Amino acid sequence: MKKFFKEYFNFSKREQNGLIVLFVLLIAIIGTDIFISVRKSNQKVDFSDFETEIDSFLVYQQTHFDDSELFAFDPNTASREDLLRLGLSPKSVNGIMNYRDKGYKFYKPEDITRVRTLKPEEYEVIKDYIVIERQQYNNKYSRSDYRHEYRDNDNAQPAELFEFDPNTATKDELERLGFKPWQADNIVKYRNKGGRFKQPSDISKIHGVDADFAESLMPYIKIGTLETASYDIIVNLNTASESDLQKLKGIGAAYSKRIIDYRNKLGGFVTVEQVREVYGMTDELYNGILPYLEVGNEPVRTININTADFTTLVSHPYIDKKIANAILNYRDFAKTIKSTDELVKQKALSQSEYDKISKYISVK
Repeated sequence: MKKFFKEYFNFSKREQNGLIVLFVLLIAIIGTDIFISVRKSNQKVDFSDFETEIDSFLVYQQTHFDDSELFAFDPNTASREDLLRLGLSPKSVNGIMNYRDKGYKFYKPEDITRVRTLKPEEYEVIKDYIVIERQQYNNKYSRSDYRHEYRDNDNAQPAELFEFDPNTATKDELERLGFKPWQADNIVKYRNKGGRFKQPSDISKIHGVDADFAESLMPYIKIGTLETASYDIIVNLNTASESDLQKLKGIGAAYSKRIIDYRNKLGGFVTVEQVREVYGMTDELYNGILPYLEVGNEPVRTININTADFTTLVSHPYIDKKIANAILNYRDFAKTIKSTDELVKQKALSQSEYDKISKYISVK
């Protein structure tokens, strides 16, 4: 064995030095490879720019009806800011503006669905607020071209002439006068949104009403007083049904449903002034129905802040994410909240924030 090792593992001094150098180089190469591998595995890739681009893309397409302001508007003339206030996504707003920039017009409410970027759910929210004023025809369309393309919109001569007030006439009465059913619907919708005819010529502003037809009605239009109601009625906002609310002038099916939906979200009205917060409620309509509204002694539905989760809290119209997080953080600290005014005393909420939600929260 000794002879074997001596024969095969006997190196000269020069060979021994060479082996040592090779061994050191081998260790250095292996060590460097391990160091680079570890460094790469610990290195964090910065995706912040990419995530920012994704967030911007999502915001561009996102609607914001939860904090929007719904109001009557004409899509042919509404500004970009007005369309955004309605809650439409920036993408849909750009689509509408581009549609108009190309010279196209909206002649009836459903025409807005031609904008490809507008989502069906967006149209469902805004469709009842579209009021298209009578359009002036530009050089792109001659009067004869317009009549050819939209000849179905022209009215025949009045079917039956009698004096009427466009502010109070029923749908049947309007049709008897010669208005087409959808035109009569437009007039009723216009009134339900708080619109009023102040002079006979205002009837020509309703979309689709032919100028000659409107002119023939002028001698028969008798505008009465614009008093909102001429009858004695008081509606309890907390117990009223949709049909009860529709007894008020200016409140149609759409408004009555929104009032009840908002009542359910709140948990009940504490003051009649809260009805002003209903989507689409105009100052004119609100001031008109205010004398005929009341709230009774019915208790409102409250949220138990000792057990409610984040989703339950932010579902209330008066509780945003900031307030919800403040309540939950204080609850984690206090374990059990003994009275709602602790939120102010311990500076979890400001006095104004607390005052707005105090009627709708409880501790048990």
